[in-house]
Parts: sequence; C-alpha cells; structure tokens
Amino acid sequence: MRLRSIPGLFLLAATACERGGVSLTTSRGSVSGAVPRVVINEVMANPRATPDERGEWIELRSLEDQPVDLRDWTVASANDRGIAIGRSVVVAPNGVTLLARDADPAGTGGAAAYIYGPGLSLGNGSDWIAIHLPDGRTVDSVAWTSAAPGVSRALREADAPHAELGSGAWIASTSRFGAGDLGTPGRPNDGVPNGPVPPATERPSEPASESRAATRTPPTTLGPGARDSTLSVRLLDVGQGDAILIENGGSRVLIDGGPDVPRFGRLLDQLGINGATVDAVILTHQHYDHYAGLRELFRSRRNIAVRFLFENKDAYSNPSLAQLRDSIIARARRGQLTYRDTDDPCATGAPGCTITMRGGARVQILRPDPAGEGPNNRSVAVRVLAADSTRFTMWLAGDAEQQAIAWFDATDYDRGPGMRATVLKADHHGSCDGISPRYLDLVRPQIVALSLAATNDYGYVHAQTLDLLASRRIPWYRTDQNGTITITVPPRSDFSVAVERGRPNMRGPSDRRASSCGGDDRRPRR
Repeated sequence: MRLRSIPGLFLLAATACERGGVSLTTSRGSVSGAVPRVVINEVMANPRATPDERGEWIELRSLEDQPVDLRDWTVASANDRGIAIGRSVVVAPNGVTLLARDADPAGTGGAAAYIYGPGLSLGNGSDWIAIHLPDGRTVDSVAWTSAAPGVSRALREADAPHAELGSGAWIASTSRFGAGDLGTPGRPNDGVPNGPVPPATERPSEPASESRAATRTPPTTLGPGARDSTLSVRLLDVGQGDAILIENGGSRVLIDGGPDVPRFGRLLDQLGINGATVDAVILTHQHYDHYAGLRELFRSRRNIAVRFLFENKDAYSNPSLAQLRDSIIARARRGQLTYRDTDDPCATGAPGCTITMRGGARVQILRPDPAGEGPNNRSVAVRVLAADSTRFTMWLAGDAEQQAIAWFDATDYDRGPGMRATVLKADHHGSCDGISPRYLDLVRPQIVALSLAATNDYGYVHAQTLDLLASRRIPWYRTDQNGTITITVPPRSDFSVAVERGRPNMRGPSDRRASSCGGDDRRPRR
C-alpha cells in the first residue's frame, strides 16, 4: 500500500499488500495499465430450447483495429472458479467470437469458436461474468439479477457503459437461432429495448447460496447509461454521525444526513446539490445523528428533488423525525417521491433491492434484522459496487451492533449477495460493539473508514476497535481527524482515498477502552 501527499490532501492508492502471509489486491483482478478493448457483447445465461449445460454461451466483441488472441485469458463468474481459454482464439478487428459451454450446434446456432465445458456455469438468478488477461487485469465485466428464459441479452452500442445486464445499454434479442431460442450468436445484434425482467427460472443444480441471494430482485435503474463510470464515495465530515454521498454517472445516492442541520446544509451548498436531484436517500435507522440533517433536503428554498427514499418506517417518538417523515409523505402523496420500506426495499417481498446508477455502479439495499432490538440493530445494510464489481465494493451497515451482525452472518448475506468489500464503513462510529474478528473475516476489508466527532461522550473510537484493526494490519481513516474522506474508483485504474487533513491510523482525543463490547460502555445509544 503506498501513500503519497498532494496539496491539502493525503492520497492512498490501493496496491497489493501482505496480511497474514496472503497477498491481497484491490479485487479479483487488477486493471492497472492499458488493456485490449474487448467487451462482453451478448449473453445467453438461461436457454429454454436446450438445457443450460448445452445452451449457455457468451459472445465477445473486439473494438481494436488489430486481431486479438484470447489464449490464456480467463472468464469467471460468481458461482465458480472460472475457466482459462486453453488455445489460440483470434478475434478479428471489430469482430466477434463465441465462447460456449457445449459443442451442441442446436444450442449456439453452430457458431461457437471455443467450448469451455463445465468450468463456467451462468446463474439464472443473480450472477456476473468478468474476463481477465493472463496477468489478472480486468478487461470487462457484466452482472445481472435475473435472466429471461430463452432470450439472450445483447449490447446496443459496444462502447457504452454496460455493467448491468438489465440496464438500457442492453436489448432483448428477437431473432431465433439453433433449436429455437432468441439471440444472434456470431452475428450483428438485434432486438428490442430492455423492459421489465421476467422472474427467473431457477436451475436445480445452483448452489444453495444462490437461492438466497438478496440481489435477485428487479433493479431500480436511475436512468440511461452515462459514459463516465467513475464512482465517488464521500464520508462527509458531519460530526458525531453519519452521512455518505455516492455519485456515479450523474446519479446521486445519499446514506444518512448527520446530526447537525445547519452543518449539513452548508455541505449541500458546497457540493452544489441545491436545485439538483438526489436519486435515492437511504436512512439506515431512526437515530438523530443519522436523520437530522436530511430535513435540509426538503427545504423548499433548496429546490432539491428526491426520487426514492428508503427507511424501515419503525415507530419512533421524536418530533424531528416526525417532521422529516411528514415532508417525505407529503412529497410521496404528490407523486414526487417513491417511499420504500427497507424491510421490503423493492416492494416485491424479496429481501434486497439493487439500484443501478447511470455510470453502471450499483447500490444494494439489504433487509435488516426483522427482530433487531432497538434502532441500531434494525440498521439496514448497504453494499456499493463499482461498474466493475470485481475491482471495488464497499459495505455499510449504519450502527448495526453484534446482534445485527450475527443476523447478517446467520442469514448468509456473506454468500448472497456477499459481504466481502474493499472498504468497510465501520458500524456505530467505531464502537467495539459494531466490530468483531468474525465481522472482519466476513468483510475482509483493505481499509476501514469511521465517521465521528473528535470530542464525543462515548469514548469513540474504542481502543478495542483500533487494536483489532492494528492486529489485522488494516489501515483506517476517520472523519474527526481526516475530515471528509473521498474514495474514487476510476474506470480503468486503482481506487484511491483522499482526505482533507492528517494521515492514516490516527488516534483521537476521545478514544478510550470500553468496559464491555456488547453494551456500548453503558452510555445512551445514538
């Protein structure tokens, strides 16, 4: 991990580092350096005319003006270890090639250039595909939450952002081929714009984790694709509270709003959000230090449009929360806002919902523990994925304490949709009731970010938390010492972390050792 300073900032660029003798990188694949412009152009994940094991295929398209040889390139998915292309497969300039699971011509229209066999199995439910160079650099990746039976998905424009198979960058094929499925293997794409994705037909042989995947639900797409897929995540310096702004391709998602209404208003001014649109707001739970600042979003003088708002809607007797909810409900009744319950975030009964941002990044909202005791343990979990989800993910879970963390574990969120993340936003402002060795085993973060005030009555960040991170050699950043923390994930280079001041691994004036790590040191919980 290398650290270099720039004027007014410290910038951390993630590279390979050693922890416990295991070499870790920013993702399953690195993207440093130039890579050939080869894209996943068409996907048949759920054939109907033939069985999956005979009819699955992937079409690749080269945008290069020279031939590209795919020998030793690898193709991986969420369900398996993937395959390596074991011989020369040359893609002509601006040409296509077809990789198929089986040699049956009825399943591919006879167009397969390479048969990869059982090492790659495409999920009918939530899954992704990534292609890598022999040295591990990522060339392209796409993900989906369900696959229509018997219909391939094909790109409209090969050079447009296309990380989500259900987005407007893709079309549903209409031409018949082979035994009767719809697609254009080895031929120019045709079809109709993506509409609502039909419910997936599950494959009986899929792993058990797939059947519980929270991201299978239809996504909420925030608009047409944008060419810039850069992802920005800001942990805003709001004092003793949380506020996280996520931006990608012109889309904005805001998680919480901090405790200080005027301070949050000044941040809205500085960020240029007045008169703009916040596509989605997620309130993790009903504590003042998370919701108070959100009231500024609804000041009429700010003229800020909010398209979706997610919270668990639990009863909570606080006049300021009632005021915020009144503003939300009034807009919802006028048809200006969609108000969703995090216990049913996609309003389909499924445990999770995926928001697809215009640059291809995704925000997954996961149902909280329905029996969680108190607001903290009813905190919703949120997973942020870059357009190439093999490179960067982030896990955020409000003020979730040990009870909620144990529920995430028991519910298998670590397997579906997955809890591993490049960055962990520490639960509960660094309290040791919001972190544990098991939690770190589930998330395996390269960096931990904490949001809190330098002077607080809770003893945050607890010494046990910092000792645990230090023992795992996980660097941390904290808003009380570093100011706003900005994580940037460009399309084709490593992610970076920039801070307003200070350095990694700082201690604060209020840090102390908690008397216990299950009860927040007997202080009132916020």
